[in-house]
Amino acid sequence: MLSTIDILCLIEDQEIHNVKQLAKRLEIPLDQLKEIMLNLSKHKLIDYDSKTGKVVLPRWLVDIEKEIEDVKPPTGAIILPRSEEVIIQDIAIGNFTKKDLELRIRLKAKLKEIAICDLS
Repeated sequence: MLSTIDILCLIEDQEIHNVKQLAKRLEIPLDQLKEIMLNLSKHKLIDYDSKTGKVVLPRWLVDIEKEIEDVKPPTGAIILPRSEEVIIQDIAIGNFTKKDLELRIRLKAKLKEIAICDLS
């Protein structure tokens, strides 16, 4: 299911600034997306011009993301036993080797890093 974060990330990452292009990329009806854009605009999460179809992220949202990137990211390690699986932020990671592995994880605003390490 599509979330607000998905829409905002697509606007930012793909540099899509037109509601028609965005509807095509998201594969949802244009009328439905226009309604979503109006609601996001009312809550000041996007700047949307319904006449031109232009969509951009507001300056405050872009600036706050830069500030978050400057903060030390959360890090951690997980021991993943052989033939087991772990789910991290909706991503299933399976260990299909014959030995236990260590996952070292660092979560930044945009970049998620996972290093797979041998325990020996």
